[in-house]
Parts: sequence; C-alpha cells; structure tokens
Amino acid sequence: VRGVEPSSAAVEPATDAKSNSENTDVGTEEQVVHGVLYKLTEEDFGIICRTEGVPLAYSLHRCRVVPYDGDGEAAGADAMRRATSISTESERTTKIIPNDENGEQLSRKYSVPAFTLRAARKGWREGGDIPPSKSYLNVLIRGAKEFALDASYLEMLENFPVGRTWLGNGLAEEMLRVAELQNKNV
Repeated sequence: VRGVEPSSAAVEPATDAKSNSENTDVGTEEQVVHGVLYKLTEEDFGIICRTEGVPLAYSLHRCRVVPYDGDGEAAGADAMRRATSISTESERTTKIIPNDENGEQLSRKYSVPAFTLRAARKGWREGGDIPPSKSYLNVLIRGAKEFALDASYLEMLENFPVGRTWLGNGLAEEMLRVAELQNKNV
C-alpha cells in the first residue's frame, strides 16, 4: 500500500538485458536472495495464501531453494557455490535439474523444491522498484540477524534505500509485534 507500506518483497528472476531472457548464471551476489525456508502443513499453507491475498495480490511461484544453516558470514554463498558447481567425480553423476521455469541449473543433491509468492499482475512486476518502508526493512534486518544470514546480504539490507511513507516509518514492525503477542497467547 503506497504511503503506508510502499513496497514489500518484490523479487523477480534475473533477466539478461541483452537477450531479454531470464539469466541462467545463478549464484552471483546481486541475484541471490537469502531468507528462511519453512515447511508448512497444508492448513498453514492455506492460511498464508489467504492472508497474503493469493490469487488476487500474489500468485504461487515454483522455485528451487538452496538451504543452508546461517553462520552470519558466508554459509549461503558457500552453499550456492556447491549447488551450482559440480566438481568432483561423484557429484558429476548427481542429476542436474532446472531450478524452475527459468532454466537455472541446480544440483538436486543441494536444493529443495519450494513455493514463493509473486505479484499476481505482470504490470506490478514490471513497474519500477519502489523501496520498502523503514519498518519493513527493519523486519527483514531483524530476521537476517536472527537466522545469521550471510554478512554480505545483511550489509546490503542495511544500506538499502528506504521508501517514503505518509505517517511514521510504516506498519510492518507493529504488525509483527502484534502477531508475536498473539502467538504467545495461543
């Protein structure tokens, strides 16, 4: 919602500007997105979809994820290098599969199938990037610290431009606080 929460997680598959095709060079620092992967029950998955506005605001998007245990340094980058470079003899026999419809190649040994949410309307995805509110960015930074995501990713978040809001710094931190209080009472 512009002016309140001007932007949220607006990540798109990288494209090659020269050919206008989706880039298959996975693993470059500017193309990697870090986060937390949750295994949900079918019921919880349905709740997430409803509360996030699937299928009106978002649609489900298949992807492959390279999981790692955060160390606050470079565990994610190391995991991505392992997943994208098959170097040893035993790894050469590991089945290589497309990451998703974008054709990115990842080793099945090092990646897992997942869903993410993507803006439902193509026009929303193709518009210019709108920076998130300070509040939304603070939630992302808090999560990156809590789960010890790569230092380079945390630094990128800490230096990310902040979007303008009409009042205050946005609502994301307050919404998270309310959700945490509700979970304590359950």
